[in-house]
Amino acid sequence: MDEISILRETFGPDPEPSPAAEQRALKALRGRMTPRTRAPWRLRVPVGVGVAMAAAVVAAVAISNADGGTRVTPPISEQRPDHTQAVATVPHLRPVNAAQVLENAAWTVEQEKWTDPAPTDFMYVETQEMRNPPAYEQKAPNGALLPGKAKYRKVQSWNRIDGQVQASMRNGKLDVRRQGQDDTYFAFVPWSQIVKLTTPEAIASYLERPEGGVMAVPDALAGQYALPPEVKAAIFRYLARQPGMKVNPDAVNLDGHPAIGLGRVTEGYLSQELLFDKQTYTLIGERLIAVEDQRGAGDGRKGDLYRQVIYRKAAIVDRPGETG
Repeated sequence: MDEISILRETFGPDPEPSPAAEQRALKALRGRMTPRTRAPWRLRVPVGVGVAMAAAVVAAVAISNADGGTRVTPPISEQRPDHTQAVATVPHLRPVNAAQVLENAAWTVEQEKWTDPAPTDFMYVETQEMRNPPAYEQKAPNGALLPGKAKYRKVQSWNRIDGQVQASMRNGKLDVRRQGQDDTYFAFVPWSQIVKLTTPEAIASYLERPEGGVMAVPDALAGQYALPPEVKAAIFRYLARQPGMKVNPDAVNLDGHPAIGLGRVTEGYLSQELLFDKQTYTLIGERLIAVEDQRGAGDGRKGDLYRQVIYRKAAIVDRPGETG
């Protein structure tokens, strides 16, 4: 049972629960890679226009069952957030800046349940990435997404907790690779490093001295890894302290979901944005969008969209091919 269901079951239909009911609800909620030594790897999502955009969205979260297993909440397109239940207790009922939005997001993720994975378990992450038609993408790999022609592509990946096995879907088939297989090495932030990132200060220290020589920027960690709630909350609070974080006043609609765009401007005209659900403050997507006309060479115009990703699932599973 998820937290909102717990609240509904405990409070009942009364929109103004009694103090005793509130205490029952609170009690119910509470009951719940190592690459070779070289210059540090920096994991980022590749994007066009010379910008590496590492962003994150989690549209579903791993929830532990009573029997010790895991389940995954529905993808964002299937969720129907209850505004009165989800927002009534966030720190900032009407956030006025990026820091307050991020604190709400941190509070939200701290309500999730979590079971520590075994070294042989896998992180499963599923995204929908908007891409131009292949022929156009070959001609203009750094070009803006074409309105009406760019389509979402499903991306699935599995990474073993010990960093030794990676899998993905290629042409409809599961492709599983091991570190060193066919001289292939893939970067993966060690789990022993991840579990230490429970405060903004710990994240800042990690960025200066990454364990194992592998570093993922905080935005990428939140989106490309299934993280313990306290780690994801610390990432949001770290981002809240960074200069230049602003709320994009323009309306954002992600897969039919109203969202808050929150990001930083780079290259003078591009905004790297995380997208949060407007009601629950769950991180649901990311995008790279022009907020000004491009100056000098190029033909970028305000409103051009260069990247858009929806995170559909993030879960811990037993083996490649499983999706929670």
